[in-house]
Amino acid sequence: MNVRAYAFYPAEPRGTLHVLTSLDDVKPHLGRDDVRLWIDIERPDEPETLELSRLFPRFHPLAVEDLLHAEIRPKVEPYDDHIFVVFRGLNFNPDSHILDTIGLKIFLGRTFIVSAHREPLRSVLSVAARLEQEPELLGRGPDRVCHALIDQIVDNYFPLLDAMDDAMEEIETSLFKEFRKEALEKIFSLKKDVTAMRRVAAPQREILNVLSNRPYDVVQPATQLYFRDVYDHILRVTDSLDSYRDLLAGALDSYISQVSNRMNEVMKTLSIVATIILPLSLVTGVFGMNFEVMPGLKNPWGSGS
Repeated sequence: MNVRAYAFYPAEPRGTLHVLTSLDDVKPHLGRDDVRLWIDIERPDEPETLELSRLFPRFHPLAVEDLLHAEIRPKVEPYDDHIFVVFRGLNFNPDSHILDTIGLKIFLGRTFIVSAHREPLRSVLSVAARLEQEPELLGRGPDRVCHALIDQIVDNYFPLLDAMDDAMEEIETSLFKEFRKEALEKIFSLKKDVTAMRRVAAPQREILNVLSNRPYDVVQPATQLYFRDVYDHILRVTDSLDSYRDLLAGALDSYISQVSNRMNEVMKTLSIVATIILPLSLVTGVFGMNFEVMPGLKNPWGSGS
């Protein structure tokens, strides 16, 4: 359990950012219209969610319960004075080719944003570092922090796409320049990664479509323009994944065709060898049989001599 929180007072000269480290530190800043709050909870546990429910009694119990669950589908749920958003980030281990999905749950209100996740997320760390250097980010509204978090998550997809693009080039080299048997293993490994990543990215298009077009009191119209930009980015991600999936299907067909062609070449060689050996085998077989009556068998100049 790790709590990171920020309270920003935009009305004060140059704004004042308070860095908080516990939910108890947050209490004096609650219920005020002149403050903007961001509370981030890493590895939330049950006592902590109960304390969060006491601090924010308007949070729906089912939404608070979702903070404890690792796998929650991406969604946007509107409530009276806030919305509940679930978005999914990725941590990629290039050595094991494992895509670890981490859900980011967000309560977004007019003066606050509460985020929770079960493992460290690079997007959260990046936005927190940015906020400490640029407190006005929170002063522009909690929805701008929400946008920054989701935008960073989507931006972190692109290095994975670059790695997949490099893997595609290696597969093409293995298939066409110097045919190698391990190409099939690479094809299936990359296909697994593409499928897993698309399963994460595809549902989130609708989330960004909702945030960028549907009117919510807690999302400013100006912020919706920023969400539309992220929506364009997620479209690029899913389009690239669809392209990789088609290329991998073509690569698999090419591999099977090359294996078939090599098999045909082997069969052709075996047929030629068999054509040469068969007559010799026939002659040796016929004249090697144990016969008493056979032309030339008794002739001193015949085959039996």
